[in-house]
Amino acid sequence: MIIDKITITSFKVYFSNEGIMSPNLDIYDNEFGSTVLAETERYDRGAIRRCFDPLVNPSYGKDGVRTLYEAFRRGSSINPLGPCLGFRATSTNGFPTPYIYCSYTEILARVDALAAGLETLNLIEPNEDGLKVIVLYLKNCMEWTITEYATFSIGGITVPMYDTLGPSTVGFIFNETGSKTVVCTRAEIKAVCEAKKTGDCPKLKYGVIVNGITEDVVSMASDAGIELLSLSQVEATGVQRITTKGHKHSPPSAKDIATFSYTSGTTGNPKGALLTHENFISAMSGTDIFFKSDMTDRHLSYLPLAHIFERVVLSGMLAAGGSVAFYRGNPLWLVEDLQACRPTIFPAAPRVLNKIYDKIMAGMTAAGGMKKKLFDSALAAKREGLKQGFLTHALYDRLIFNKIKKALGLDCVRILVSGSAPLSDNVMIFYRCLLGVPVVEGYGQTEGTAAATLGHPDDIVTVGHVGGPTGATEIVLMNVPEMGYMQTDKEHHGKPCQGRGEICVRGPNVFIGYYKNEEKTKEAIDEEGWLHSGDIGLWTMEGSLQIIDRKKNIFKLSIGEYVAPEKIENIIGESALIGQSFVYGDSFQNSLVGIIIPDEEPAMHWANSKGEPLAKLSFSELCKTAQLKDAIMNDIKVLSRKNGLHGFEIAKEVHLDSNLFTEENGLATPTFKLKRQKLRDYYQSEITNMYARMPPPKSKL
Repeated sequence: MIIDKITITSFKVYFSNEGIMSPNLDIYDNEFGSTVLAETERYDRGAIRRCFDPLVNPSYGKDGVRTLYEAFRRGSSINPLGPCLGFRATSTNGFPTPYIYCSYTEILARVDALAAGLETLNLIEPNEDGLKVIVLYLKNCMEWTITEYATFSIGGITVPMYDTLGPSTVGFIFNETGSKTVVCTRAEIKAVCEAKKTGDCPKLKYGVIVNGITEDVVSMASDAGIELLSLSQVEATGVQRITTKGHKHSPPSAKDIATFSYTSGTTGNPKGALLTHENFISAMSGTDIFFKSDMTDRHLSYLPLAHIFERVVLSGMLAAGGSVAFYRGNPLWLVEDLQACRPTIFPAAPRVLNKIYDKIMAGMTAAGGMKKKLFDSALAAKREGLKQGFLTHALYDRLIFNKIKKALGLDCVRILVSGSAPLSDNVMIFYRCLLGVPVVEGYGQTEGTAAATLGHPDDIVTVGHVGGPTGATEIVLMNVPEMGYMQTDKEHHGKPCQGRGEICVRGPNVFIGYYKNEEKTKEAIDEEGWLHSGDIGLWTMEGSLQIIDRKKNIFKLSIGEYVAPEKIENIIGESALIGQSFVYGDSFQNSLVGIIIPDEEPAMHWANSKGEPLAKLSFSELCKTAQLKDAIMNDIKVLSRKNGLHGFEIAKEVHLDSNLFTEENGLATPTFKLKRQKLRDYYQSEITNMYARMPPPKSKL
């Protein structure tokens, strides 16, 4: 592919050769943590660390393939008649059917037909940089995946967008990428048309609708200057082309760009991270030493496919010949879809896990009596068993936990991987007890193709960390003297550690740069090839990585102390009563305040336990009461002290609101990151009132 016109800095793929195949140069922390490369420590950073197995080095291929195009065809070759992609239809009585799967052979035929149709109709053409891009703007579904692999078949590049994006962001991405075609459903075409009408995306000409074209949609698109085609129409054109003339593929090479992954920026426009096929395959290969998928595995795709974590999991599943089922697009139906799919591998975001956890715990509290006592006894017994290295319990699994697992559709899960945000220790331990299988955390970012570290499945005892480097990465901690984090540090909040600093990642999974943004690329990757994450971490005594702070989003209070709000929000988020939080402060104030969105179900159970009049209030009414505010403030103080926060890091006032921070109201990104400036502006009057109720800050003079 032609990439010489892209305004990014060209970086070599770095990976040091120090210590390779040389056990005498390596220091073993433990069997689950990391391996230290001897004599790689410098004055400004700690030693380089790699996978716990010192003989594992990054692989640029996986199972004989080096591109996603080849990976899917490998899955098809080893399991041609096996279930590939599945969906649930609505039956005549209005209820969803079981999952209906198409075989690999059937999906491959659709991929080839769509590839021929896209090329025949000239729906994918090179942009000004010679890149053949197509935008995918829809929820997870079979057609999403079929389109991506069809695009790869003709040397194209996908540009996924979250289905919740607004017209301004949609227009920006269309304009920057120069795509002439978008694949979407009728639900997203309105935002596409609005973006087109602004004049910001003149090259956009075609919309391919995957769920049928209606008269009103045609009228809307026509007014905006967009021609609509149905996906079936494009496939039919491809079938005719293959039947009459044949169609030759132009597959990508390992170094070619596979996708533009637009990071959901908390401020300004998103940045398009350029990820290659080699990035994906290396990331997938790097996790094989932790767990490996095969053709018997099932995966339920519900985390947004625009998020790189989900893309890597789905790609690995298809490369192994496993099956992928797609949820119906509504989070409220997720448990029903889990029951129908019964996945064997379950990647999850803490937000989902916390919701299920809260519901189970609230249900047990409401049940009370002997049922609650038996559940508590079972949980205590399994927690004690974990300390001894046992995941299962002969009695309590049969009496309690297996029934809950089956009700959740998680009775076939063999490993649960949590990512994208921290998972509290008590929730992780709970899921280990409930499922009786390895529950681990992973860490990574879009720019590193999601795979930096992963907890070892055999480590069922330790919590509070994200594991060690995968087989594709090496990691160092860089000194951050302005925040007091140094690679020479020996303790953190009274507990021993092996150095602290900014987490930096290097390896073949690291992206090649941001599209048309050389300045941000240079900020992200230094001259030695290290990807700077902006996250602060420490090495535990066992050699695992623990995330403790954030280099960005820090501010200074009037007393001269620096505050990292994300660290505080993660800590107070352990309260069952807190669903979301926004901690705020600035250089004109000497203390912090917070906006708290209570978790509705636990909050309502709490109110019921207090009796009247609280038990009769609606959720929005409850959020206005002093009693709930006092209970939440008490949790904040207890958790803050328990986690070693300083007095200035504890919010002195909070305001409760019943409305969640969401992408729809502009207060959060699609991956639930807070848009802090928007939140500050939105709650400015509440912030002003909270500070007005406090003593004024003391002058430094």
